[in-house]
Amino acid sequence: VSDAKSPGCFHIQLAKSEVAKQIQDLGTALAACCEAASPVVLADLSVGQLCLAQFSADRCWYRVVVCEIHEKSALVRYLEFGNTDTVVESSLRHFDKQFLSLPRQALMCRLHNLQSSQADGKWSTAASKIIG
Repeated sequence: VSDAKSPGCFHIQLAKSEVAKQIQDLGTALAACCEAASPVVLADLSVGQLCLAQFSADRCWYRVVVCEIHEKSALVRYLEFGNTDTVVESSLRHFDKQFLSLPRQALMCRLHNLQSSQADGKWSTAASKIIG
């Protein structure tokens, strides 16, 4: 499990040693590419577009898909892990097709035939902590 919101929405990565090496190599290539590139202009982005983003927690560059665009930032989902982050314009770069060779690694999952007991369909904090 690489990211978990609730039993109804979590992301996994398949454990394969050769993929782990490919992800590491991709990270090295992204760092070299992004440090030399100019930031994107938010007005040029669209929801669903692939781009590259610097993750706020580790300052490394990753492949992302744009989920929402705001005035000075964008909400993105990381393709390798499934987590989301709000990223400022200066931490976004254009996506180069050379980075498509490795497929998305985070697979979105939910537990089959399991439903929230709450009337609004949301999961309780306790249920979400169990999965995460």
